[in-house]
Amino acid sequence: MRKTYFVVGFVVALAFMFATPRAASAAPCVPTGFNGLTAAMINPTATVSGSVNATGCDIGVYFTSDGLVYQADVFGALWYGVFVHGDANNASVDVIDSQIRDIGDSPFNGTQRGVAVYYRAFYSAGTASGRISGNTIYNYQKGGIVANGPGTDVQIQDNQVTGFHTVNFIAQNGIQIGYGASASVMKNTVVGNSYSGTSTVSGGIIVVGGPGYGTCPDGNPCAYTVNTKIVQNRVINNDVGVFLTNLDASGNAPATATNIKVINNVISNSGLFNNYGGFGYQAGISDVGNNDKMNGNTISGAGYNPAAFPLAYVVRIDADPTFTNRPKAHGNK
Repeated sequence: MRKTYFVVGFVVALAFMFATPRAASAAPCVPTGFNGLTAAMINPTATVSGSVNATGCDIGVYFTSDGLVYQADVFGALWYGVFVHGDANNASVDVIDSQIRDIGDSPFNGTQRGVAVYYRAFYSAGTASGRISGNTIYNYQKGGIVANGPGTDVQIQDNQVTGFHTVNFIAQNGIQIGYGASASVMKNTVVGNSYSGTSTVSGGIIVVGGPGYGTCPDGNPCAYTVNTKIVQNRVINNDVGVFLTNLDASGNAPATATNIKVINNVISNSGLFNNYGGFGYQAGISDVGNNDKMNGNTISGAGYNPAAFPLAYVVRIDADPTFTNRPKAHGNK
């Protein structure tokens, strides 16, 4: 099965769209200067901790400079809970031991926004970096943690990221590394990103990039996302547990190495919840790349067992050389 069918499920996470008005805020909403969005807090000089009620604002906490979010409870924003924006500046921010929740529309719907933690750096003038560790992230509309752009470099570790489980109005993603970002994703628990519609699929941990995804905000074809390390995560009841999708301009696997490592993860799915194409598509690991390595993973559950659902396309590892280049899959069970 060609993964190019699922492009629409990932491009929306770039979130280029503009804000729409919202109800009155629980705190003053300050213009950020980015796409007409407002924020409850902008570049706080002190550590952000305690309650940040961003109801009525587009963003909870917005950084274009260095900062720290520690033991905070950020909730109520429309677009982003914590946004680290490095397009024009160097912003290094750690998000540690916090709760980020209830990010999106009220009630939740299919509008492609609502990301709990977002790091972005698409231009050469700046960077977005930091450590995202020990957080509890839930009730996000589109994505739990998203890191996009060639200037982004993050370590994502020991987080609990929980989707809506199966819904028919939006295809959520738990953790996304996209469009040239650098990242290690280690020892996280990602649960319940599943879409029952027929048009696309959800991913627990996804790596996405390449010109096949169009033009990125800097005006260039989107960059491949390479060298991502996905190690020792627990990935439970997501349509696709770990989804690697780098596409060239023709929608095929890249000619150059992407070298993504998916190592020693525990991936499971208890049943068939996706309905892509009217029959369903689920995979423990799905790979379109070049020289990606999928080793030592434990993949289980009826949802990734083709014998359990013979009329659907469910499989433990989907990495056929007819659509991906030089996949390396060893020692998986």
